[in-house]
Amino acid sequence: MLPVGNPAIGDDFIDREKEIEQILLALKRDSVLLIAPRRFGKTSIMRRPEKELLSQDGISVFIEVEDVYSPQRFLTEMVMALFENERIRKKTEISSALKRSFRWVRENIEEVGIYVFKAKLRSNIETDLKEDWMEKSRQIFEIINDSESDIYFIVDEFPIAIKNMDIADAEKFLHWFRKLRQVSENLRFVVGGSVSIDRVVRDIGGVAVINDFKRVWVGGFQKEVALEVIEKIFTGKEWQYTKSIGDEILDCIGEAYIPYFIAIMLSAIEEEHILRNAEINEELIKDIYNFRILGNEGKHYFEHYSHRLRIFYTGMAGMEEKAARAILRRVSIEDYYPIDLAFGIFKQETGVDDYETFMDLIADLSNDFYIEHDPEKGLKFYSKMLRDWWRLYHGYIE
Repeated sequence: MLPVGNPAIGDDFIDREKEIEQILLALKRDSVLLIAPRRFGKTSIMRRPEKELLSQDGISVFIEVEDVYSPQRFLTEMVMALFENERIRKKTEISSALKRSFRWVRENIEEVGIYVFKAKLRSNIETDLKEDWMEKSRQIFEIINDSESDIYFIVDEFPIAIKNMDIADAEKFLHWFRKLRQVSENLRFVVGGSVSIDRVVRDIGGVAVINDFKRVWVGGFQKEVALEVIEKIFTGKEWQYTKSIGDEILDCIGEAYIPYFIAIMLSAIEEEHILRNAEINEELIKDIYNFRILGNEGKHYFEHYSHRLRIFYTGMAGMEEKAARAILRRVSIEDYYPIDLAFGIFKQETGVDDYETFMDLIADLSNDFYIEHDPEKGLKFYSKMLRDWWRLYHGYIE
């Protein structure tokens, strides 16, 4: 079964060869910004190049920074990951230099796998970096630049880490991070996150601080691939599969064929099959979609799409969230909603008559994969399933 919500690995990792190829090709010259919303398989995609790069004799380091709240803590996680990396520990010139740079590590670095020592080490690194994190970071990356190895940092949930920081610290960090990428010939980054990085940095140094990244977009599956995934699951479960069953599942989900939504449907089919010992056919699939997925039982699958508006759309004294909700509400009940009418909603909800600010909001909603903007037709939901859910629970019109 496709995992619902967990990173797909091994045999569960399906059809992301194009994205992997784009990432590996871009890393020869640039750092990469991976753009995908929550539950699109972003983390799974980020972990695959890690393995590919290791096979090319590179040093690949993965860090997850959702709980990072300062430049010092970000660097602490980077240094901890370096200490834990087996290849770096075997590179005598790097590990020795790191131990000299962090005097209290010394010969205890071989104990880095012990939980108590790791907690103490992390605390000591962060304390040391508080003295002057920019100077200390310069020493660390001079060590990396002096090595002959290519080192790749794969950083998950980067936008959230930036949002967690104090604005002054975030701006200083983003400028430092850009300079680091410019001066480090053998250092590359793959940076990803489940919220739009553009909206996070817009008021913290501006988009210019990230415009050197090569962008790779992660969308849903192609229909043929989605059908292959469904058939593979049915075969593995020894369920009877027909093309009409696969088509019915995809008709419920709609484009884009998002891996997370496919997993939701298949998981619900399995639960219903076990509970009722029901025959899996087109009628059962429709019932599962309308009453289980879109019913109260399925609300928890989608609530984060609403919740994230409250967390990240905080501009204009809360009016940004209000405008976003009003626009999404109207778009959810229309096939396409004209952009000029959406601008009217924006002005009404915010009191701001500024088309550029409005279009920034539309870009953010697009980058976060709520909607698509067709210049000729207008706005529509990116996903049919999300649109159906939004219309039911947030689509009322006062």
